[in-house]
Amino acid sequence: MSAIGNREYRAKVLENTQFDQLLQGAIDMHYHGYPEISFKIKARMEDVKLLTLARDMGMRGIVIKSQMWPSTATVYHLTQRVPGIECFASITLNSIAGGLSPMAVEAASGQGAKVIWMPTWSSSHKLGKGGFATMMRTWFPAIQREPGLNCLDASGNLKGEVLEIIRLAKDLNMVLCTGHISPQESLALARECRRIDFAQLIFTHPLSKSVDADFEEMKAMAAQGAYIEICALNIFYGNDLEKAIHIIKEFGADHCVLSTDAFGEYVPAQPEFLRMLMAYLLISGVSEAEIRTMICDNPTTLLMLSKG
Repeated sequence: MSAIGNREYRAKVLENTQFDQLLQGAIDMHYHGYPEISFKIKARMEDVKLLTLARDMGMRGIVIKSQMWPSTATVYHLTQRVPGIECFASITLNSIAGGLSPMAVEAASGQGAKVIWMPTWSSSHKLGKGGFATMMRTWFPAIQREPGLNCLDASGNLKGEVLEIIRLAKDLNMVLCTGHISPQESLALARECRRIDFAQLIFTHPLSKSVDADFEEMKAMAAQGAYIEICALNIFYGNDLEKAIHIIKEFGADHCVLSTDAFGEYVPAQPEFLRMLMAYLLISGVSEAEIRTMICDNPTTLLMLSKG
């Protein structure tokens, strides 16, 4: 049972926990660097300072996501400038970066990308229905002409290029994240991943309005072997704490990952935001062992890193 509202439990946690220790060995699987979207959208902290902060707070690493371009070059240069922490590159398959293109995935992998996101603002799921895509259309009016990307064909089956992307993700030892595609598309991806015995799949922030999955859809994804992502942004700005705890308790920490998924000047620096998320879950009834599973063990498994 959740300890939300249990003052006695919270008092014991506050008295006996060294909250900074929660970050030791943590990996943020969903970090937005700077610039993200545009130089006009300011960051709380630029990447070199932030990566240095993450290292000094005891984190093992971060995955840098961009809504626009592969983060391969950014990660290459950050790795040279900030030793002592692991930094992982990714590609988001929006139309601007090639869309649902196996070639784009293979090229990004050749420059070190470890993570693939399916389309976000380019997804047909929410392109004309508000959410993050509305913000993108405000910043870039030309997006109005985007047709939107869908992973399914007219018969409801995964398109050939999507099947190839899944196969490449497995062959290239990459993590595949569902992005902002619909829960129906995500479930089709999960079934194919299970069919080919590919276990490196994350259901991207299903609590977000950009995805808007219900509990049964999350349950179906977890049953297919997908990890369920819980983001600090959804907890602190979406007021989804109780839903997040329900997910953790129902599916188990072994099927969940924690991340920040935040950019902009209005949010805390991501290592601190991640610490806040873990502390909030801890004082609300999630155990320290469960938190370490979601923030250390599962990312280590997904990224196929050495343990310890």
